[in-house]
Amino acid sequence: MLKRKGAIGVVASTAMLLTACSGGGGGDAADGDVIKFGWLNGITGDYSSYYEPSQAAVTIAIDEINEAGGVLGKKVELVSADNLSTVEGAVQGFSRLVDVENVVAVGGVESTGGLAILDSANELEIPVFCPGCGTPELDTGAGEFMFRLTGSDSDGGTIAAQFARDENIKRVAVMAQNTEGMSEPADIFKKVFVEGAGGEVVADVRFNPGRSSYQAELAQAFDAKPEAVYLAAGHEAASVIFREWQRRGYGGKFFVSPDLVTPPISALMPDLENGVAVGAIAAYDTESPAYKVFADKFQAKTGNPPAAGVYDANQYDQYIALALAITKAQSTDGAAIAEAIPQVLNSGGVEVYSYTDGLKELEAGNEINYHGASGSLDLNEHNNLAAPLFGEQFIIDRAWTQVDVIELDPALRKLVGD
Repeated sequence: MLKRKGAIGVVASTAMLLTACSGGGGGDAADGDVIKFGWLNGITGDYSSYYEPSQAAVTIAIDEINEAGGVLGKKVELVSADNLSTVEGAVQGFSRLVDVENVVAVGGVESTGGLAILDSANELEIPVFCPGCGTPELDTGAGEFMFRLTGSDSDGGTIAAQFARDENIKRVAVMAQNTEGMSEPADIFKKVFVEGAGGEVVADVRFNPGRSSYQAELAQAFDAKPEAVYLAAGHEAASVIFREWQRRGYGGKFFVSPDLVTPPISALMPDLENGVAVGAIAAYDTESPAYKVFADKFQAKTGNPPAAGVYDANQYDQYIALALAITKAQSTDGAAIAEAIPQVLNSGGVEVYSYTDGLKELEAGNEINYHGASGSLDLNEHNNLAAPLFGEQFIIDRAWTQVDVIELDPALRKLVGD
């Protein structure tokens, strides 16, 4: 049986508004000829650039499910709602999907929408998939009904510490901009590098953005004789820092926060190329049979390959996982689905790479482990990915280029929550 955990309080009125929605996790949604899956996505607003590839990905998933006979003998219908890329839009869209459309679960939400509906999803027992939620607030606070199928923003500091450990680097200086989005990953890097990698932080330099020079901060960092520098900063400050680093000939190497794995930084100077600057962004398991099938269909549908930074494969995976969980539970009750989701995703069963194969094994009475198009979907105790994949990035010919795919070490990640 599921036990409730305390969830993050977002807006009290949100929970009050949605309490009027039908309870029981959408159990009535399968009473007709179809089972309804909800998709709450930023069709307009700040997240709208993700919409078209995401919509293509979820369509591929729904088509595959229906071509295999649907779920529990019924066709699946995808019901979409625009969350407007806002808190208010997410609340209203969730209310319509649950109360009016009577969906069995909701997918597609981003960080803003995920946090906005978190309390209500747990209260109403509506399973929610978060294929692109990076917010650290879900690291330990997702509750029993929200499932994050991507890495956390806090993983940026952890994977950088893992890179340093794997390169046997023992002395690192930290340079971090005095903003929450930069200070937090820097603090995580320090903790993981020291406690998990046995390293030493020889200097910890914090600075404010918007300055014309950071010579004093660079001197403070490099006078400590580090083997490498971990840099968490915005583009403007980082550009100044790199130029002054180049002029003064400090040498060494940089591990940079994900915010700097962008074209303006890669085009800055040749001195940062070929492993001098090292970054990481989310990656897919491109060797997975699930990825290869999905990628072919996605390419045919959109004319483009999947892109990890757009979360298209994660969007696809959420509905394959949902369909398998409903089949495992033999129910559209929200609590039953939520309990079955980890059972079809975590290791211990027959590894499957498609809905068709998973359905076959479940009907044969076997336990399964769905390995998705995005990679392993094994979940930890907080309904987060246990070991998300990251692409190690070097600058080559003025462009960030993936040189390796690394699985985040769960032992290092666990240190963040301690």
